[in-house]
Amino acid sequence: MCWAVPAKVVAIDSDVIAEVDLGGGTIKKVAIGVDNLKPGDYVMVHAGVIIEKLSKEGVIENLKFIAEEIQRTEEIMGKSEEEAKKAADEFFKEAMKILES
Repeated sequence: MCWAVPAKVVAIDSDVIAEVDLGGGTIKKVAIGVDNLKPGDYVMVHAGVIIEKLSKEGVIENLKFIAEEIQRTEEIMGKSEEEAKKAADEFFKEAMKILES
């Protein structure tokens, strides 16, 4: 299964390439697959391509979904419910930093 990940556009390098912040100090160059993109926009990136622009609320919704999947995966891998929730909460907290920058 492949997931798109939320990111924030930090620069437009050309008509076809943008730089995005994936969080945690990770900046990547990706292909632009949507119209009217500008720095500060929130987007979904899949396989190195921006596939969708998102509202801030849309990013938060996606981050919550990913956190839930992290918790579920941690539990499947044998972690206690408390440990799994802690891992999901840590992810969500770190991921939210992208919105604050």
